[in-house]
Amino acid sequence: MKRKVKQAVVKTVNQKIVNVAVPALKERDGRLPAVGAVITKTYRGKRIEVKVLENGFEYQGTTYRSISRVAMEIVKRPISGYVFFGLTK
Repeated sequence: MKRKVKQAVVKTVNQKIVNVAVPALKERDGRLPAVGAVITKTYRGKRIEVKVLENGFEYQGTTYRSISRVAMEIVKRPISGYVFFGLTK
């Protein structure tokens, strides 16, 4: 008895290389301190320290994308991070 052997079928797909636009890096807001700096503030008797990262901010071991998100986490209501931390021009 003969056994049929299945042969693999290989298909070649024509692929085009497309130039994809890489999003430009956002210009850093001039009100922010340099990367690596620590923003400090006393709020309701507690000393708050926020480290400025290249792509966000670190507060209590958690990374946030915006300074306002950090401020909202602290005061538990919507607030401008720039105003809260006194980073206005």
